[in-house]
Amino acid sequence: MTGLHGWWRRLCGAQSLGERGERLAARWLSRRGYRILHRNLTIGRDEADLVVVDPTGRSLVIVEVKTRSSDTPPPEAGLTRRKHMHLERLAARLQCRGKYRDLPVRIDAIAIVWPDGGTPEVRHYKDAFSR
Repeated sequence: MTGLHGWWRRLCGAQSLGERGERLAARWLSRRGYRILHRNLTIGRDEADLVVVDPTGRSLVIVEVKTRSSDTPPPEAGLTRRKHMHLERLAARLQCRGKYRDLPVRIDAIAIVWPDGGTPEVRHYKDAFSR
């Protein structure tokens, strides 16, 4: 049923809260000078919501986006040690690719609280897992 549900959503244009959050995060970052390289990049079993270049052009940034309809629990609660491990592994694999080899990599998180019918609140955490 999942495959059929995904097909129906694509056909009818319905998006999940997570998908809407990822689109909002990409626009939010673009407006602040980040250049979007990839959305939903998968390498092996690891996936990054967004891969961007920072406004200076000197760093590759892998961005994990967490979107919730309320702040209980906060979206940041989804930034687990396991997720960090997967993002670190993806970063290492990405750096093995020739065009990214010379760029330092940072892992950021964007937490979005987007209540039904309300205005979304965006919180950007640079170097999210170093805290």
